[in-house]
Amino acid sequence: MLTAKEVTKSRGRRKILDRVSLSVGPLSRIGVVGPNGIGKSTLLRILAGLEDPDSGAVRQIVSVPAGSYNPRFQDGRVWVTRADGAEIMAVDAASGAVLGTTKTGPGPRFLTSGAGSIWTFNQGDGSLTRIDVHSRQVTHTISLGTPGHGGDIAFGGGMIWTTMPKVPLSAVSAADSKLLCQWVGPGGDSLGIGHDALWLTDYHGGTVSRLELQDAVTRCRRRLPA
Repeated sequence: MLTAKEVTKSRGRRKILDRVSLSVGPLSRIGVVGPNGIGKSTLLRILAGLEDPDSGAVRQIVSVPAGSYNPRFQDGRVWVTRADGAEIMAVDAASGAVLGTTKTGPGPRFLTSGAGSIWTFNQGDGSLTRIDVHSRQVTHTISLGTPGHGGDIAFGGGMIWTTMPKVPLSAVSAADSKLLCQWVGPGGDSLGIGHDALWLTDYHGGTVSRLELQDAVTRCRRRLPA
C-alpha cells in the first residue's frame, strides 16, 4: 500500500500541490487526470520517490510473507529474511516493488552486508549463504557446522563473523568465502562490531566480552596452514 499525507510542493512562488492526501492499495491501478500544469507529473514523481515534497509524507507498506523480519538496507534495496522459510526477499527501496526472492539455506533468520554481498546465517543447517547484491544470485554456500537456535552475524575487518551457543566465533573471509577459523567455548548468543572491536555476549554467564577486531583477524589468519 502507498499512502500520501498532506503532500505540498511549490515551484518558486507557485504552489503545485497543496496538502494532497491519497492511498493506493496493493495491485490497484489508478489514473491521474487534469489540465496541463496542474501537478500530475510532480505528484507521480513524488509518489515514486524521485522527488521530495516540501512538506507532508509518503509512506509505503509492502506485503511480505508472515514471519518476515530483520530488514537490511544495501545499495537501494531492502532485504528481508524469514526464519520459517529458506529464502530472502529483495524490495526496491524507492518504489517499494518486490524484486523477487533468492533461495538460501533453511531458516535464514540473521543477515548482514559487506563486500558487495548479502550474507544469511541459516539456523536450520548452520550454513552461510552469500548473495550478490546486484544480480541477487547466490555466489557461495559455506558450511559452518553450527545449526541451532539463536546466534548472530556481522561484517568487519574483511571478515564475516557468526556466533552460536558453544561456538562463539566463526570467521569467514569475504575475499574468497572460505571458513578460516572457529573458536569453541562458552557464550555465543549475540555479537556486535564497533569501536574497532568485536563484542560477544554470554547470556547465561551474564557477560559481554570485548575482542580487538584486528587482533581477532590476525589470530585467525595465523591458524591457516602455511
